[in-house]
Amino acid sequence: MGLVLAEIRKLRTVRTTWAVTALGWLLVAFLSGLVILESAMSGVFVGSDADIAGLVDGIGGNSVIVLVVAILAMTTEFRHETIGRTLQLTPSRTKVFASKLVGGVLYALLFFVTSLVVVGLWALIAVLAKDATVEVGSLVRAALWQGPAGLALTAVFGVAFGSLVRSQVLGITVALVWVFIVESVINGLLPAVGRWLPFVALNSIFANEAFQEGPPNAVPLSGPVAFGVFVVYVVVVSIPAIVLMRVRDV
Repeated sequence: MGLVLAEIRKLRTVRTTWAVTALGWLLVAFLSGLVILESAMSGVFVGSDADIAGLVDGIGGNSVIVLVVAILAMTTEFRHETIGRTLQLTPSRTKVFASKLVGGVLYALLFFVTSLVVVGLWALIAVLAKDATVEVGSLVRAALWQGPAGLALTAVFGVAFGSLVRSQVLGITVALVWVFIVESVINGLLPAVGRWLPFVALNSIFANEAFQEGPPNAVPLSGPVAFGVFVVYVVVVSIPAIVLMRVRDV
């Protein structure tokens, strides 16, 4: 428990963590507000189960925020050369790695909860403005577990990836280029292939309902399949990260 608390302390005392998190909150606020504004102007938003679930799913759509913070959680140690001192205090590298995973997951869950407050405020404003009633059904309940689960897995992926590359600049650069350029290009040109890529699959968990038209191979993976695909990617990245963490020089 002490190791996990230490990792949380490291995260909250790094200014970059707060800057990235603030950017995430702004994105959630902007995108959810934009969705509500467009829906309100067109008369579509009525506070239905699908309306509320769509807003909650939008939080998961900002998974790159969690990815970046998770990479920072591991690579900051190597950038500032504090990993040696950390391993002196806790010789078990497996415990150090596990504590960073738990710290990353806790951050992901906290980001989801705080973002949920932002989304909830927007939804409340929209519902009061239209004198509508909020409907909480199966779609909302699914979104409330898919969001934190997807973000938690993203945190594990980020910590493991950071452990593999070690370089903070390289890790964040590669991650952002992969998510925003490589996967976008492949998914645009070859959707039958792109839908199996890690973050395309992750995003389809949150946005699958919006993309059900087109050729079968171009339709995003169903929620359960997409979730399973992303889990596989997390495992594939985590196993070598744990192994190399135990044997590589620091």
